[in-house]
Amino acid sequence: MLADAEKNGPKPAPLIEAFRRTWGRMIIGIGAALLGVGGFFLMTTFIISYGTDELGIDKSVMLNATVIGSVVEIVVLVVAGRIADRIGAWTVCAIGGLVTMAVAFPAFWLVDTGKPALVYLGVGLGICALSIPYAPIGAVVSGMFPEAFRYSAVAMSYNLAGVVAGFVPLLATSLTGAANGASWGAALLLMVIAACTAAGSFASGSLMRRERAARPAGDRVEVAV
Repeated sequence: MLADAEKNGPKPAPLIEAFRRTWGRMIIGIGAALLGVGGFFLMTTFIISYGTDELGIDKSVMLNATVIGSVVEIVVLVVAGRIADRIGAWTVCAIGGLVTMAVAFPAFWLVDTGKPALVYLGVGLGICALSIPYAPIGAVVSGMFPEAFRYSAVAMSYNLAGVVAGFVPLLATSLTGAANGASWGAALLLMVIAACTAAGSFASGSLMRRERAARPAGDRVEVAV
């Protein structure tokens, strides 16, 4: 890339070129990254207001639940990252999306009990599940794009995922209100977000294999994908 830049000069408007040439991959990247950001907002920002306003749980209990969940997340990030080194980053992301889909409703049911121990368990379970794909998502998104557009494309994928995720607590609040305070709307939203990440991760696996196969043999780096 440096040799090409010295010979032909820098590429004009790399962000525009990234959109023009890799917009489909960006959509996949947004989906793959969505759970790690949007799901976290749902299980921290939204869950506190839901527990206090809708269920009447003491705010200290909800805050403690998110702290416990954050501690659990640290452990999950380390473990999931090491597993990703062995079986592939996109595989771990896809598994994390599927696991989160499975625990979305049980996590909210536990919070709905209002009992502190079960609230801690529910929030911890939800954060634990969505942290699985968050660990290797950097390797997944960066591995999807050609080197010439990677920096701009990865940056936009992450940032657009963050923009979409910023509306998650508001949407969850609206769904809860439409359900007369029941948690099924928010749980369903978490399941949909997790499904987006699972689908994006599966699609990214195909793209990563294609990118790897397209590299000259001497330029390939042996990594598990």
